[in-house]
Amino acid sequence: MRKCALIRVGVFAALLTLAFGASAQRLESPEWLLTATAGYGQRVAVYGVGALWHVPWGEAFLARHQLDARLGVDVMRWEGPAQGTADRFLWNGNVTPYLRWHPAENAWQNTFVEVGVGIQLLSSKSISSTADYQRNFGSTFQFGERLAAGVSFGPRGRYEVATFVQHVSNAKIKEPNDGLTYFGVTLRLALDAP
Repeated sequence: MRKCALIRVGVFAALLTLAFGASAQRLESPEWLLTATAGYGQRVAVYGVGALWHVPWGEAFLARHQLDARLGVDVMRWEGPAQGTADRFLWNGNVTPYLRWHPAENAWQNTFVEVGVGIQLLSSKSISSTADYQRNFGSTFQFGERLAAGVSFGPRGRYEVATFVQHVSNAKIKEPNDGLTYFGVTLRLALDAP
């Protein structure tokens, strides 16, 4: 059921990319955005909220290459498949710097690709301990890598929607290191005045 809903949201995001990619005006480097995220992978549902800030480090150099830097902070809840177990849920707090690339002024100017690598803290070292399913993370300290593609739209491009793949693991600092890979969608709203 959750997979089907996530697929629908992904298809909707892809359609928004096609529909609004050429018509919206890009909002130039919003100071910060509110984010809402949902994802699913390896029998774990992920959802949460956060914020994303534009950071001016190397701004002139990055702009020459259609790049900009952002810093994201999220609080996520992970939900495993096991009913009635003590560790069905865990919390994830993360801080991730992102590097974003967007095409030069053309029909695809409102689309973007971004990559981020950050740190993540989990509230538990495992999720969903049952006879048929358990993911052990080895430690509560983890690293997270994300690759996303999306589009900005609306007045001055103040809304963003992106699909992404996220991998979380401890880079073999401590075994077991099952990690988690999931696919998701994030919605963002720039709070700058339109």
